[in-house]
Amino acid sequence: MKRRIVCILLVALLLLGLCCTAFAEAPATEPQLWNITDTVGLLTSDEDLTLEARAEEISAQYGVGIYLLILEDYSEYYDDPYETAYELYHQNTLGMGEDRDGVILLMSMSDRKYATFFYGPKAEYAFDAYGQELMEEEFLDDFRDDDWYDGFEDYLEVCAEYLERAEAGDPVRKDDSSAGGSSVSGIGTTILVCLGISAVIAMIVCLILRGKMKSVRKGTHADAYVTGSLNLTASRDQYTHTTETRTKIEHESSDSSGGDSSACSGGGGSGRSGSF
Repeated sequence: MKRRIVCILLVALLLLGLCCTAFAEAPATEPQLWNITDTVGLLTSDEDLTLEARAEEISAQYGVGIYLLILEDYSEYYDDPYETAYELYHQNTLGMGEDRDGVILLMSMSDRKYATFFYGPKAEYAFDAYGQELMEEEFLDDFRDDDWYDGFEDYLEVCAEYLERAEAGDPVRKDDSSAGGSSVSGIGTTILVCLGISAVIAMIVCLILRGKMKSVRKGTHADAYVTGSLNLTASRDQYTHTTETRTKIEHESSDSSGGDSSACSGGGGSGRSGSF
């Protein structure tokens, strides 16, 4: 009887050990980082909490994890910023859903480098190669001015904008000027308005001149053509339009390290890297 009890206990302990081993070896399925991870103390506590709440809201709404990872120096991890973003994304099981859809912006502060990484079908549909390049304009200008919080806030909002359009079946594409092309469309609208106003003014002037010409007829008396008989009683200048010429002034960046970026891919997913 005692031997039977001992055998049962041994079997139970063996099964328990196998269960513990299985749990220990099971890969993590939940993200191992917060949506906003600041390892250098760039953000205040309130700023961190505000950005975290917004990132979680966007992620939950569209099923695409939105992440920001601020490091002191990417080279402590891997050889380049994009590789670092790629590896840390996967090592920390970031992303949402079965496909682990997500977007991460990695900042390396010591050398002012950055990288973006887009992973999963939802993320890569919302952010194609053109969209990835275009969205950088929304936050890199802030980073070049050391305006970190506004830059991170702009990053979150442009992600939300692109995901909203993708969900509606209207993703940002190269032939579309409704996202990131407001300045171009604004200039085009201004030009059209100016042309329209000029055309209306010119038409009014032509109608006035035409009306005056209707009163012209052959004179029946010669005194109207005698030298010195002209009697000018009034004169005026008629304003018709203004011609304006604009020349674009190119400004050099205040930071010689800022401005360059390039597309990256390989190993699944895609993204960009550069300096600010």
